[in-house]
Amino acid sequence: MSVKRFQRLLKVREMIENQAAIGLAARLDELHRIEGQHGQLEDLLNSYLEVGVPNSARGMRQVAEMRSQLRTVIEQQELRIAEAEFRVEEARDIWMEKHRDSLSLEKLIERRRQVEEMTENRRMQSEQDAWATRQAFDRVQADQ
Repeated sequence: MSVKRFQRLLKVREMIENQAAIGLAARLDELHRIEGQHGQLEDLLNSYLEVGVPNSARGMRQVAEMRSQLRTVIEQQELRIAEAEFRVEEARDIWMEKHRDSLSLEKLIERRRQVEEMTENRRMQSEQDAWATRQAFDRVQADQ
């Protein structure tokens, strides 16, 4: 296969790699968003923990229920973070695979280019040798 055909294949592989990178970026954004929400929930829980003891039993129950609900939501958010981290790692693995494919093809193209250059150099040297031999033969024929 010629270098040009490999270069076209490389462009396709690079597009696939870019799509994988976009997918990875989206997963990272999702993870950061979920982590941000987790931080907000933690802050909210801390603010409820800092609230003084209410004067009434009803107020105490309400604060206790709110704390309990926030803890439950925070636990659920931690599970969402773990899932998002897993999806980030999956996307990173896919991108790395596509990136390795592109790099391998780039190396192959470079090796092919070097082989073609060596072949062209040999051909040119052969033509120059044939021309020089022909010139020398013509001079010998002219001298006789």
